[in-house]
Amino acid sequence: MTTCQQCHSEWTWKESFLMLFSFKKAVVCPYCDREQYLTRRARNNLSVIPSIVALLWLPMIAFQVPISVIIPIEVVMAIGTVFILPYFFEVTDHNEPLW
Repeated sequence: MTTCQQCHSEWTWKESFLMLFSFKKAVVCPYCDREQYLTRRARNNLSVIPSIVALLWLPMIAFQVPISVIIPIEVVMAIGTVFILPYFFEVTDHNEPLW
């Protein structure tokens, strides 16, 4: 799970999950109230992983899987992705560029 770089406290899954829905550049540590920034690797993972789930329907359509099967699979995969994303949430005490 996510660990604050200032106070070294480990965040709970719920705290990390709630931080995923913050659109701010910096997130605040729930223990020491200091600003933390997503690492470059975490930002990349948090954008690529949901994209993979969104593209899973392409091969299913290519193999003529019925829509009545594709939609439930996509819904389950999307929900599963949302619940595993907090495990990819890493923070650092300084803002890293994406390149």
